[in-house]
Amino acid sequence: MARTQEFDTSKALSDARRLFWDKGFEATSIADLESATGLGRSSIYHGFGSKRGLFDAVIQDYMDTILRPRLNLLRSPTDPAEGISTYLKSLSDALVKTAGETTNRGCLLLNTAAGIAGNDEALRILIDGYQIELRDGVAGALRAADPTQTESLVLARARIVAGLTMSALLMARLNLAEALATLDAAGEQARLWLSADPHTR
Repeated sequence: MARTQEFDTSKALSDARRLFWDKGFEATSIADLESATGLGRSSIYHGFGSKRGLFDAVIQDYMDTILRPRLNLLRSPTDPAEGISTYLKSLSDALVKTAGETTNRGCLLLNTAAGIAGNDEALRILIDGYQIELRDGVAGALRAADPTQTESLVLARARIVAGLTMSALLMARLNLAEALATLDAAGEQARLWLSADPHTR
């Protein structure tokens, strides 16, 4: 007879996420996860298969509950400039809100990119996909603001904004003020390109 799961998956993922965010995948032990989640080793293995299985579930949950809802802010139905501004402000607000909590500073996905993802094809593909979603979200706003732009120009500008954004999120663990300033710079550049006056673009 199959064993019944006796824990709250959402809570377990949230507790494990804070730990992985703080220590990284490789430095986190099963004993650390037991302590952080309150689950026994057998429950972790039964629920997720392995430490890596739990980490993969944490990353997927982070994408679904935090990153993609935030990316949806880029898709303003009425004002492309407002969509990008709202998205970048949501990032700045999140960084400021967790400024005293090193476990929540920066972006878990991009922190992973700086760690194990370089040698892990599955994570590399996931993180590359996130970068593409961000770039394409910005590109959509740029196209909506000025449909006469060439596609190559739209993508070049979108890559600049996305690149500044991702750099800021990576910097946040080391220098929050610089990270916030970089997000502001991304916003200023986007506002220039989204301006109603084509001569200021």
